Amino acid sequence: MTAVPGSPAGGRATVSGFDQMSSWSRDVRFASGCILMLFATTHFLNHALGIFGVGVMEAVQHWRYWFWHSWIGTVALYGSLIVHPVFALLRVAQRRTFRMPSREVIQIVLGVAIPLLLIDHIVSTRVQGVLFGQDESYHAVLRRLWPNLALSQSLLLLLVWTHGVIGLHFTFRARDAYARWRDPFLLAAILVPLLALIGFSVAGRETQMMTLPPELYTALQIDSFNLHVTWAKRAFFGLIGGFAGFVVLRELRARALGAIAVRFVGHGVRRVVPGPTLLEIFRRFGIPHAALCGGRARCATCRVLVLDGGDDLPPPGPNEARLLRRISAGDHVRLACQIRPKRDLQVQILLAAKQRGAGPAGLDPDDRIGKKGLTVMVADLRAFTALSERQLPHELMNLLNRFYDEMSQAIAAHNGRIEAIYGDGLMAVFGLETTSARASAAAIAAAGDMVRAVEALNREYANALPLPLRIGIGIHGGQAIVGAVENESMGRREITVGETVMIASQLEAATRRVLSDIVVSAETVSATGRSYRDTVPLKIAVKGRDKPILAYGFGSTPQGEARPDDGQAAKARAVKAGQASQSQGAAPSAADRNGDG
Repeated sequence: MTAVPGSPAGGRATVSGFDQMSSWSRDVRFASGCILMLFATTHFLNHALGIFGVGVMEAVQHWRYWFWHSWIGTVALYGSLIVHPVFALLRVAQRRTFRMPSREVIQIVLGVAIPLLLIDHIVSTRVQGVLFGQDESYHAVLRRLWPNLALSQSLLLLLVWTHGVIGLHFTFRARDAYARWRDPFLLAAILVPLLALIGFSVAGRETQMMTLPPELYTALQIDSFNLHVTWAKRAFFGLIGGFAGFVVLRELRARALGAIAVRFVGHGVRRVVPGPTLLEIFRRFGIPHAALCGGRARCATCRVLVLDGGDDLPPPGPNEARLLRRISAGDHVRLACQIRPKRDLQVQILLAAKQRGAGPAGLDPDDRIGKKGLTVMVADLRAFTALSERQLPHELMNLLNRFYDEMSQAIAAHNGRIEAIYGDGLMAVFGLETTSARASAAAIAAAGDMVRAVEALNREYANALPLPLRIGIGIHGGQAIVGAVENESMGRREITVGETVMIASQLEAATRRVLSDIVVSAETVSATGRSYRDTVPLKIAVKGRDKPILAYGFGSTPQGEARPDDGQAAKARAVKAGQASQSQGAAPSAADRNGDG
């Protein structure tokens, strides 16, 4: 028991041994899992080299054995093989409900299935090699496996890889940096097992054609193999049985102690036996609640405000306290996945989540929510109010339909997506499926097409419009939060929010002051790697920022050319923008003085 200051009640309390164990066991489980995943990656990449022949596989195998057969590698590998499943079972045993997201069910099932296939493989290679000097080279092992055991070994490879990839993905996906590595990670997650299976198949066929003397096994070798496999599987099943017995005894004891009342603001009162975490109680009773990391104190989406009963809760453990400090949480804010109420408690959910279906699958977090580097465009028709007062309703609607039809075509032609339409304006995003450089260039090109489309509409409606159409477009690139809002009346709508959207909107508003149809931030122009002609450097004041941002005002048809010194040219233009006179960005323009727009 360790004294920890700063409990929710503001005093001193003690962190229970259970909370301390839960904190460091998570780290041990993760570290051991990373070691096993590293071994699996090197092993499967070695398999993939079978595409080039068994000789190449064995040449690289010597380098791999140099580490994994050393005493450091052996201790790390086989220590992790013992520690990881033990601590994984400990985590499962800590659960007080088995209502969970489907990906956690898959992880548990894979974790139980892997040892059943892995034990035979380890005993037939490493154990028999150490005890009897049995050949562990690829041509010998492939000869034993191909073709009779090829299916089971391929299944083992896929089970191990899927288990590891799911674990890594759900560990890191709540971190901002992971967004940059998600696509390469997905590519590797697909290619590594695919190439490994191809290499295994090619090399297996090659060994079949080799003229090698038959392998002879003594009765002692056969008895040793059967004995080690039997005892290893008995130990594994005994471990599972022991944890199952522990869970049963714990539940019987908890029910004998009586129930407590947990009041959820807006969801009524639930009576439960002490033991489960608050997040598990949410799941047990089907109360929608966010939990991006799956209840491992790696995100703060499950946080709640403790309204009553906080004095009876232990203070946050190390991982929870670290995360609460990171988000500057209030004194009575806790993580639902880390508190196990033992007395009556009243809480309020801070980040509610809509349940997307019945059953455990409805508890899965939305993978489409996250931060992403995007280029945002905000466009608006100028003087639309004056135009609408002079047009008949059906004429105005016909004009707007034509306008949005042309705008949507221009945006879609450059792989953009319209996120919102609000009367006389719209917001579009670029970069959902491409890099930031391509997204920036696409947004600028789309803006030029939009301006040209407006000019074409002016020619088409020249005799019907009391004044010509004009459009202002602001473009800015950066990190934005993408996701969806959903309710019964509105349905599901994709949205993009964040500072990037706000700056793009401010740049659009600035088009009225600087007499330019298109205003693009300097960093967005720089990201394109191109040099654009006929641009004017500007300083645009942005709400919430102490200093104005550098931007460029474009003519109606942006023209960009890729040049060898584009990077230096973009930097020089940014410096030029910073040295531009205050009259362009700060002094009122003629449009401001005359009330234009």
